[in-house]
Amino acid sequence: MKTQEATETTTRVGHSGYGMRQGGEPLGKGSDRYIPSLGYPWLTSLYDPLIGLTMRDTSFKRRLVRQASIQGGQRVLDLGCGTATLTLLIKRMHPEAEVVGLDGDPRAIRIAQAKMAKARLSVALNLGMAFDLPYPDGSFDHVLSSLVFHHLTRMDKERTFQEVSRVLRPGGGLHI
Repeated sequence: MKTQEATETTTRVGHSGYGMRQGGEPLGKGSDRYIPSLGYPWLTSLYDPLIGLTMRDTSFKRRLVRQASIQGGQRVLDLGCGTATLTLLIKRMHPEAEVVGLDGDPRAIRIAQAKMAKARLSVALNLGMAFDLPYPDGSFDHVLSSLVFHHLTRMDKERTFQEVSRVLRPGGGLHI
């Protein structure tokens, strides 16, 4: 199996420690405030071991990737990629696809970058919010998301679905 060279990625963080909007405006008020998946930033490093002990995440994530029917050359967004477990799986199962991960937690993105470097895979990892995607219209063939939507408020879920619809190409699909 041919190994791809790891790509260094950059993330943008606003002055408050939250992500930045597409125009460069910092996030940080109201529903834009990012809350880490385990509730506290210091628990982020424990996310992978805890999920591994409490869920069969590899099993359902493999089914999710198979369901997407990703083809060679397609662009795929892992929305709310966290520490990039699903992102890595997508790239390993479909090395010919261009895979992008997006998450609002800078700590999770740093863990994801380390995992990508260790796996020697080339994947772009971006800091941003699901309801304010930093990508042009029609950028992706597939958007996959796992263990994310239950963290969003109703309003942010609606905004996220609008954003996903915007960045999907005609005929593209959202897989949750």
